[in-house]
Amino acid sequence: MSLCFVHNAKKVSISAPFLLLMLLLPYCYGFSVFHLNSQRTNSITSLNARIQPRRNIIIAFSSTILTLSAEVLLPNRSQAISSKEAETSYNKYAKSYDELDGGSVATSLGIEEEREEKIKQARGRVLEVAVGTGLNLRKYVFASSPESTDGVTSLTLLDISDGMLSEAKSKIDAMNIPSYVDVHFIKADATSSDITSMFGESYFDTVLDTFSLCVMGSIGAKKCLEQMRNVVKSDADGGKILLIENAKSSNAVLGWYQDVTSSAAAQLGGKGCVSNQNVKAFVEGTSGLRVEKESEFAAGLFRSFTCVKSSS
Repeated sequence: MSLCFVHNAKKVSISAPFLLLMLLLPYCYGFSVFHLNSQRTNSITSLNARIQPRRNIIIAFSSTILTLSAEVLLPNRSQAISSKEAETSYNKYAKSYDELDGGSVATSLGIEEEREEKIKQARGRVLEVAVGTGLNLRKYVFASSPESTDGVTSLTLLDISDGMLSEAKSKIDAMNIPSYVDVHFIKADATSSDITSMFGESYFDTVLDTFSLCVMGSIGAKKCLEQMRNVVKSDADGGKILLIENAKSSNAVLGWYQDVTSSAAAQLGGKGCVSNQNVKAFVEGTSGLRVEKESEFAAGLFRSFTCVKSSS
């Protein structure tokens, strides 16, 4: 089996074994480093001396293959999809999205555990940006009474895709949400200044986003964070922005691998998600926002953040 691509007006065929080798080499190298570091201290020096030449060959060979493959598959790296493309794409994926981003794989990577931990922190008026099919909905803790501050008192669910919102509505209908908790569905582009116009400044106690900044690209993610900052209450008033996002891995080999393949992966099955963004830098580059807490999991491929807005 082989895959064909057009690169610089030339047809290029890539065999399945080549693609498999491209995918596995960085992980094989990463495993060899892990295995080497797990040996007893008095064996490391001699092992290093024997394995270093082979390791250098693997690094050089895999670097060449990955770089070449990234150029063939997608010369323009880290290109975000447009808002319209996102709408169309996620309308198509809506029915099967839970199978793609939920289930046993998400659990094994620690995603479900992190969702539980982060989402239970939401309080008061909550805005969930890019709610998707509503994978987070059953993890919210709702207030015990209309006057209570021990959970969510209203929930605004925003997405650019009608298909995704329809799936989320189905989940809400099946939940036993207290009658005093208002739930609103809004179709909107989270990168647009319309968000601030729609809700006004400092309206929400909590703003949540899980795994959508990667689809917006660098410019879109920064715009979205600006809208989050505008509509969330200040730190002094208890406002929080809660994020769980794809990120460039803290593992050097995996991070490098993401850098050369992120755009290809996004276009060849990643639903437009560019996985190697520096979300912390985006937050810190947004005037008035700061990271209060950061956690990483799955070798740093995913990160969660608690962010706050400075009082003006």
